[in-house]
Amino acid sequence: MGIREVDCKLITPMLIHGENTSVAELRPPAIKGAMRFWWRAIHGNLTLKELKEQESQLFGGAGEDSAVRSSFRIKLITTSLQTAQIDPLPHKNSRFRISGYTENQNLKITLIGKELDKIIKIFELSTILGGLGQRSRRGFGSIQIQNSISEEYVRNLIKEINPSFNYTSNNSYPYIKNIKIGKEYQNMNLLIRTISSATHNHNRDGMFGSVQGGRYASPVYISIIKDNQKYKPIIITLNSTKKIDTKRLEAFTGAIL
Repeated sequence: MGIREVDCKLITPMLIHGENTSVAELRPPAIKGAMRFWWRAIHGNLTLKELKEQESQLFGGAGEDSAVRSSFRIKLITTSLQTAQIDPLPHKNSRFRISGYTENQNLKITLIGKELDKIIKIFELSTILGGLGQRSRRGFGSIQIQNSISEEYVRNLIKEINPSFNYTSNNSYPYIKNIKIGKEYQNMNLLIRTISSATHNHNRDGMFGSVQGGRYASPVYISIIKDNQKYKPIIITLNSTKKIDTKRLEAFTGAIL
């Protein structure tokens, strides 16, 4: 059993809540849930049976005979973060606001368990590829550990976690098909607004995510990384249960990259 502390920074506002949706609240289960999601996304090489078995051993879950405990625990050391009323749809310039944590705040977590080198890598990958909370697929809730992140760095990190990783698979679950890091933006607000506008302009029929007529999660994740005071989008395309028009996908991501 080991203990490791990890220092992070909130790069963009985080819209995350508990039972009381009017109050911002970040809890360890949200972090572990994101880690579980991205661990699955880089294991398209596994069969569904293999995926469930390995996932349970690492994150906990229901086994064939009994429940399996997670191999690690997460504790939040930083429990007091500044909050504000934040606009989740900046392209509209509306008065609608959601309570959330503001950007540029330091966050420290403790990881307790086995194989912590691997767990920390999974945690770091989850912070790079996606945020936490509402609008996390559109740049909100982005967290960062490293100061400099490249596509090569991300590919190497994935390979360290899963040496058999491949961008193609016969499985139907949402594995990673593509990763791209875009151009520099001078400030975070400009990039968030660009992502919001691109979503509005290219997703009118819900191809890239919808809550209308049955919830459909977007197969396109857009996270934000910070490098030398500049901001960059990182776009991850996942395998989708719906057919995605390639030209429309290129137009959508091209408006941001």
